[in-house]
Amino acid sequence: MSSAVAPFPRVPLLAVVSVLAVALVGAGAGRLTHFATPEAAPAALASTMLTFNDMPDGGVAVRLAGSGRTVETIPARGGGFLRSTMRVLATERERNGIGPAAPFILTALPGARMTLADAATGETLELEAFGPSNEGEFATILKLAEAMK
Repeated sequence: MSSAVAPFPRVPLLAVVSVLAVALVGAGAGRLTHFATPEAAPAALASTMLTFNDMPDGGVAVRLAGSGRTVETIPARGGGFLRSTMRVLATERERNGIGPAAPFILTALPGARMTLADAATGETLELEAFGPSNEGEFATILKLAEAMK
């Protein structure tokens, strides 16, 4: 009595081989073309960590995060873009139960670009998107902060 082993069905075998071949070719093409490689972040030209605190008179005190030294005081009716930007970011923090003590990171990048990042919430704003005069409010803060370091 001989026991014959039935051959493995060809259709499923060919399907598995085809899927593996497509996966390997796709992975190789992606690697060779750097399709999946994230773009490296540009090196910062200047960066500082700041806190923004409301004052009793309605102004906003901008302080260096490490020392608490005041960089600038925005009067109650001044700094419209800066004030509204910080209000939006503060509202996001409140929704997430985060207080005002966590610093923001203001960074100047090559190409006259600036970002304002909130590491506490993961939000990052590309400030040049709001126009040069609005970005200029933060550029002034960064220059003052850099001079105090």
